[in-house]
Amino acid sequence: MLGHRSLFALVGVTLLLAACGDDVPGTEVDTGIRGVVLAGPQCPVVQEGSPCPDEPMPNVEVRALQSGAAIGSTRTDAEGRFELLLRPGDYVLEAVLEGGPPSAKPVNVTVTEGGFTEVTVLVDTGIR
Repeated sequence: MLGHRSLFALVGVTLLLAACGDDVPGTEVDTGIRGVVLAGPQCPVVQEGSPCPDEPMPNVEVRALQSGAAIGSTRTDAEGRFELLLRPGDYVLEAVLEGGPPSAKPVNVTVTEGGFTEVTVLVDTGIR
């Protein structure tokens, strides 16, 4: 049987953890952003019947910013896909390209309760 001190300590720790709420390590987040980073255009002239699809960009860092501060990042897989676990809110998503051009325009994204927001980040290759 627990003594009074042990019981109070156990209750105190339980209350402390409950007060921390979502900040407790290991708490799962089931919302965020899923997407793909694509580079295009790939052809100087796109002709009907001769498609020139944008190409996935593997191993690109993708950052989520909120109020100008980076709060999460990941890298794209071999197909240019990524997933960031984020709480509901408004974010600016950016693809960080090493070595300069091509350039990626930041994307404004809103994550809502209960799922993932799908996003395509387009990187301009400069081909015209």
